[in-house]
Amino acid sequence: MFVAKAVAAALLTTSFGGLATATPGTEAAYADKAKIESMRAGCMKEQGLAYLPEKVIKRDRTKEERARLAGDHEALRAYRAKYGFGVWSRLVFPGDPAVDRDMGESRNDKHLMSLSAKDLKTWRAADDKCFAKAVKTVLGKTVTSQDDFLADVNAALGKRLRELDTDPKLAALGKEFGGCLKIAEIRPTVLADRGRATFTKEATEVAKAQSKGSLPKGAVVMPGLTPEQAKPYLDKEVTAALADLECGKAFYPAYAPRARAIEERVYQEFALDFAL
Repeated sequence: MFVAKAVAAALLTTSFGGLATATPGTEAAYADKAKIESMRAGCMKEQGLAYLPEKVIKRDRTKEERARLAGDHEALRAYRAKYGFGVWSRLVFPGDPAVDRDMGESRNDKHLMSLSAKDLKTWRAADDKCFAKAVKTVLGKTVTSQDDFLADVNAALGKRLRELDTDPKLAALGKEFGGCLKIAEIRPTVLADRGRATFTKEATEVAKAQSKGSLPKGAVVMPGLTPEQAKPYLDKEVTAALADLECGKAFYPAYAPRARAIEERVYQEFALDFAL
């Protein structure tokens, strides 16, 4: 069973990767991430604890990825015909970079696995404090932990993306989109995330059934299924994704570039290297 922290809603709706050529804002974010990691390591060392600075993750998007982010209909259709919204396809096509981006192992995993439960708790508490100190110094943001930091990312993304809901053109396109889908919800931000959210919820329910409900609160969960077992779920998802795309044929080219621009600014602001 795959379990991950719920980072940010929009982070989960876009495939990981970087722009073909990093913008000045992205390069600055990479530099800030490196500073945070360096300060974090120094802080931990002062307390007699080992910490290896995580490497800055820089990604290059393919031509197809960039087209999808721009809302190109044919690029989206080609992707959805195979991967749907990108949920169940992670199990059907394990290791496929289109849906299963490897963010890389933490350089500290080996050390953490060697610690006792008591020492691990001490290490994590110290690391949260060091992380918070570094974020305050480099980004000027006040957080208490990494979870708190990610909650702030969520809040910033949600607030800024919701501004698109009041745009007259997008609102009109959302009304047409929702009418085609025969649903009452027509807010652009909700429509854009509706498909992936629906099938992520489905996957979580299957995982809960497997674990008899004992899952971390707020976790993003994929059940432990083989590709063959997950295929029927993906088939249903692909059908829904293509129908969604057909109804949103005019919506996505108008909405997607503006949403991505907002997301990128937030990721730069919080130095989220892996999401740029």
